[in-house]
Amino acid sequence: MKARFIFLICLFLFLSGYKLSAQGVQPLHMETRMGGISHSSLKDEILSIEFSRLEEAFLVLKSESPLRLLSTRNVAATLTPGWDGSLGYLMYGLSLLPEKEGSAEVIFELIRAPVTAIPTTAEEMEQYKGQLYMRNSRFPDSASDFPDWQEQYRDSLIHTLMGGSLPDRIPGDVEIEYEEEYENFRLISFSYKSKKNRRNKALLSLPYGRKKAPLLVGLHGHESSWGEADSAAFREGHIDDFCAYFANRGWAVLQPATMDHQLQYSSWTLQGEWTWDAMTAMDVCTTYPSVNMDRVAVCGLSTGGHLAMNLLALDPRVKTGVVVCILSTWNHYEKRFRIPPHCDCGISHQLAPVMEQCDWAALAAPKPVLFLHGLQDASFCPGADEALLDLEWNTGILPLEEYEAMFVEISRAYEMSGDGGKVSTLYHDGPHSVDNEAAFEWFTKTLQ
Repeated sequence: MKARFIFLICLFLFLSGYKLSAQGVQPLHMETRMGGISHSSLKDEILSIEFSRLEEAFLVLKSESPLRLLSTRNVAATLTPGWDGSLGYLMYGLSLLPEKEGSAEVIFELIRAPVTAIPTTAEEMEQYKGQLYMRNSRFPDSASDFPDWQEQYRDSLIHTLMGGSLPDRIPGDVEIEYEEEYENFRLISFSYKSKKNRRNKALLSLPYGRKKAPLLVGLHGHESSWGEADSAAFREGHIDDFCAYFANRGWAVLQPATMDHQLQYSSWTLQGEWTWDAMTAMDVCTTYPSVNMDRVAVCGLSTGGHLAMNLLALDPRVKTGVVVCILSTWNHYEKRFRIPPHCDCGISHQLAPVMEQCDWAALAAPKPVLFLHGLQDASFCPGADEALLDLEWNTGILPLEEYEAMFVEISRAYEMSGDGGKVSTLYHDGPHSVDNEAAFEWFTKTLQ
């Protein structure tokens, strides 16, 4: 045990940029299996190992920067990112199978941030456009074939996120935890079952004096407390105060807990678990007569925007949506994101091989959807000011030309579904946040 502890401390020191912290050192991770390793050392990005027997080992690594496996000697090695939650945020899994007993080496490269932003050349842009047109998930040009395409790719989305198919609905077994009185609404905190062995929490605001309030499903991302429903979002000034904005204007607002980065079902993804939690939290709302389940909208910020796209695609009760500071391209993720420190949350590595983001968005058609971007959000906003970039996170901005080429495809999907005017992009002057007034105006216009 002592040798294992020392080995992993050294390994974590290196992979976290030579910064040791209580969070970074996790020598007793439950997935770690030392196998036949009898001795190891790490120097100059070379992991030297002694195998006393031919037995597979699996090491959990933590890195705050992207990590690459360059080469090996006397051992077969596979480096797998764990951002889907199976290992945890910032984690990598290193599988080792010795070719023979004795010494072996694994050579890594820790990819450091560039000194200046990396521009996108005209040639790269043309290459992207060509790849976009030739993508495997491209929906047909015929409007008559579009519904069949949507059905096929909704099934693909479910299969990718949720391990094959939507699970059976079960009684929610709702437990009220507390209630709070606000000036314009009552806030209820409750827990419920989303699956037989999975329990989640949620908050539901109910306006005073309204018999049939429209419902907003409010979904946050990494900017708020992970794995929690945050009552602070129902007060002005919070990063997710779009919940407060709608609650104070006569809406029922549902905020299910999301962003728990511990994957419960290995055949699912984190986004699949969070999406299902949100869908089953909506089931609980049907038990409140004052909630009008015929008028349901969803607003999601950041990763919550991805979850909103899932709800729009998969839940017919959701009639309209606002997706905030997240719509992009997988090319942007691959070329300009540094993952980590960005968290992938079980989406680009899992969903990118299945469908492009424009096709993901097309699954909502013809439901009205507004895609919001903040001009001060250099990570996601198309054509943002390059001076705003944090190069530890993004090596370049999303070119406006790339976004517009992608969005043309979303617009084409809406045209084939019979209502091209129901999808739009709007830019606001703020950072990575919801423009509450714009979201409210969109829902007032589209939720009939």
